[in-house]
Amino acid sequence: MKALKIILYILLATSLVGFGNAFFKEYHRLSDESEARGEAMEEAVFDDKPASLTSEDQEMDRGSDTSDGSPTSPSEESEQVDEPKEPLDASELADSAEDQGLDSASDTQESANAESPPNRIGWYLGWFVFSAVGLGILVAWDVIQASAKKSVDLIYNDDGGGTEGYDLYEKAEAAWARGTFIEAIDLLRSYLEINPLQQHAAIRIAEIYEKDLSNYLAAAMEYEEILKQRLAPERWAWMAVHLSNLYSGRLDQPEKAIALLRDLVERYPDTAAAMKAAKRLK
Repeated sequence: MKALKIILYILLATSLVGFGNAFFKEYHRLSDESEARGEAMEEAVFDDKPASLTSEDQEMDRGSDTSDGSPTSPSEESEQVDEPKEPLDASELADSAEDQGLDSASDTQESANAESPPNRIGWYLGWFVFSAVGLGILVAWDVIQASAKKSVDLIYNDDGGGTEGYDLYEKAEAAWARGTFIEAIDLLRSYLEINPLQQHAAIRIAEIYEKDLSNYLAAAMEYEEILKQRLAPERWAWMAVHLSNLYSGRLDQPEKAIALLRDLVERYPDTAAAMKAAKRLK
């Protein structure tokens, strides 16, 4: 599982960097192409001189050269008078110039589109967002798990390490090892007063009553107090099963055992202990 998570981290991080870089490169490329097309269209519309205007200008220039260079004969003058040149329509010239300019701009745009590679900015953006979201979910999950583990370790510090009054816990274990069980219980209670969240000490007291002193009623009372505390579901469930075994066995109180098992199944039905309790209740 840990190896799979590391692989996912590497893949998502690589994908995020790669597609992010590709997205920004594609964005800049499209921006440059759009700017270039705009400049090309402006040049085609405003700078290209229409062919019709050029031919008319040439004819006017030739007419001017003829009138300035040599005298015309009477017959030529009569022909010029009889066949006057049709006047140029300004609107037609403007339309012709505009059509030719637009055609040139259209040709320029078509050639630019044919030469440019396909637009993949949407594809790059989609994978970039997918990678970012996936990596964010993975990081958030690990942060939540780490925080939860730290909280559980703080509450259920089963060795008592790093807590205030830890020397009392060590003395209690030393007293238990010497066989002075009552002294061990007293030291554990003193430790619990300083660290009320360290319920492993309370469980240790119940175990000493049950296994070392064979005082099952006192042990049951200790377990009952433990179940009143806020415990993790699995831990609470197994404590309940253990107490129900005391009720149904040593204490001969089967009704209490059944009631506790039913409470367990209703409260934490998804735990392994609850499944075991459900089988016993059938």
